[in-house]
Amino acid sequence: MEMNSTLAKRISNRLEEHRHELADKQQQLDNSMKELLEQRERLAAVARRWIETVILPRMEELNRHFDNGKIEVLHTDADFSCICEFAHTPRFPATVRLRIALSPGNNERFTASYDLNIFPILMEFTQSYEETFPLDDDEEALAGWVEDRILDFVDTYLRLETHPIYQKDNTVIDIVCGMRIPSTSATSTVERHGRIFYFCSEHCKEAFIKGSN
Repeated sequence: MEMNSTLAKRISNRLEEHRHELADKQQQLDNSMKELLEQRERLAAVARRWIETVILPRMEELNRHFDNGKIEVLHTDADFSCICEFAHTPRFPATVRLRIALSPGNNERFTASYDLNIFPILMEFTQSYEETFPLDDDEEALAGWVEDRILDFVDTYLRLETHPIYQKDNTVIDIVCGMRIPSTSATSTVERHGRIFYFCSEHCKEAFIKGSN
């Protein structure tokens, strides 16, 4: 009887220890999750502010140089992004989507990402970049990175204007020198009898006018 009483007490003690261990682990988990959520909120607040004060103004400046773009700012649980979409035009015969986003991470840091989509894809180009920035970093580092990415985009986007595959439906022949050029790149045109002639240079245009007089 005494043995049973001793064993029962030992089992009860072991169960009580186990409950304490579970309670301690739960408390540690609660504290960790609270700290993690507070950290994410801090990072999200910085990301939201930097989208509005650093990224959006620079995307708007980019958009001002083209007449076929529109800008949208999106916030999701995963990231904060600024998107500029460019419609298909004769000069730029592709649908283009540029996205610069900030994703809050761990350890007081967030990731800035650049994603570029061009449809149809008829040439090689860099589709993405990523860079990590600490929460306490100043805006200048991020601003410099964003401006470099925007210039990368401009270089890529301007290639559409003269790329032979993208411009194949817009290609015309300079009747004087025989050069094939995109119609949007012609320096000048002349209309004769309802037909438009395109020229790669003013010299070819002058030669055409002189020869047709």
